Amino acid sequence: MDIVRTEAESALIARASDNQIEGPEWLKDLQDAARDEFQSLGLPHRRVEEWKYTDLKSGMRTAFDLADAGGAVDVSADAVMAKLPDGLAEREAYHLIVVNGVLNQGLSETEISGGVEVLSLKDALLANAEWIKPLGAVQQADRDAIQALNLATMQGGVCVRVPEGAKLDKPLHVIFVTTGAGPRAVASRLFFDIGREADVQLIESHVSLEDAPVESNVAGEFIVGSRAKFRHMKMTMDHNDSVHLANFVGRLGEETDYGFFQLVLDGGISRNQFEMRYDGNDAIANISGAALLQGKSHADLTLVMDHAATGCVSRELFKTVLDDQARAVFQGKVIVQPGAQKTDGEMMSKALLLSDDAEFDSKPELEIYADDVLCGHGATTGQIDEDLLFYLRARGIPEKEARALLIQAFFGEALELVEDEAVRDVMIEQAVNWYSKTR
Repeated sequence: MDIVRTEAESALIARASDNQIEGPEWLKDLQDAARDEFQSLGLPHRRVEEWKYTDLKSGMRTAFDLADAGGAVDVSADAVMAKLPDGLAEREAYHLIVVNGVLNQGLSETEISGGVEVLSLKDALLANAEWIKPLGAVQQADRDAIQALNLATMQGGVCVRVPEGAKLDKPLHVIFVTTGAGPRAVASRLFFDIGREADVQLIESHVSLEDAPVESNVAGEFIVGSRAKFRHMKMTMDHNDSVHLANFVGRLGEETDYGFFQLVLDGGISRNQFEMRYDGNDAIANISGAALLQGKSHADLTLVMDHAATGCVSRELFKTVLDDQARAVFQGKVIVQPGAQKTDGEMMSKALLLSDDAEFDSKPELEIYADDVLCGHGATTGQIDEDLLFYLRARGIPEKEARALLIQAFFGEALELVEDEAVRDVMIEQAVNWYSKTR
């Protein structure tokens, strides 16, 4: 039986067929398999359980043209920094600027203390560096169309190797920049190999130099060595007609300390998907985030924490504020494998609805195959407490300001988890700007 393809699927399949990054033979095999997988699966739709709340087949009717390769466009560092929120551009960091999916060596600071090695994806593949060979192998066990699409259509990306014991004196700031006339599509990749006892902080930003929608597909693979500390902060502020698809897959070694925070501000359709597996005992992971959504924005966070070792801890906290006809999705799963005793896992998702037309879909899950564990999950959805609002107004605070204070109080618990003070201040300012636009 012939498969009925949407216009977007046909364009994406053609894009995958035309794309081939220069590199070793194993990469060709990897991309060929990814093309076949995407052609078999197509865009995810509501009959796929993991995508039942985010129907890309219906929501993504057309596919934007692929942006020109990063080396074929003229971009200045000043233009990029001007697009970042105040405070983030001034944050001292090693800036790695990815233009239209490709690391721009001329704009980036690749000479980094501690012997850290930074290569464009193309250069790493051409060198066939031993540490890059796990590329594409650190993937989710289940078939995933969007990961396959990224492998098949990736234009480039950033590969970072942090040697054992390296302590970076300032963060790495990877800035994904899209530019070009009209709507554009980009597919890029992050690959981090973090050595034992290293200490790394990563800031990830996404900006467009033009006021045009972007179809972005970013995949990240993180291999974190024993007793390493890794902090990752991400901020997206997409155009209201954009599509932002991100997959992050990590493998955590013994006694690692991993922390992630994400801030989503409006945008079109976004899905951030995480799969973290504990490969070593006594590792800790804190994955948290917040989303502020208005209009018809749709944000999906899908998370799998796979406890495959003993004595590991996972903490997840997500706060969402929705106005107008915005929709948010939280799908969180904690898996405790047989033998993963002494697992300690807590997962919580909370949503505040400012409109009767807003929607929040939550699906927390636990799969436990060990008996000596402490795990729990929860989800709440509510509206602004009218009694608290009356209390503030009775003390002379105007209604709009009072509502903003209550929103900030709800949201603040999540932002407190951002350890970097400068980045936290930027996120708070962005949130305050968003509050000011609410009714």
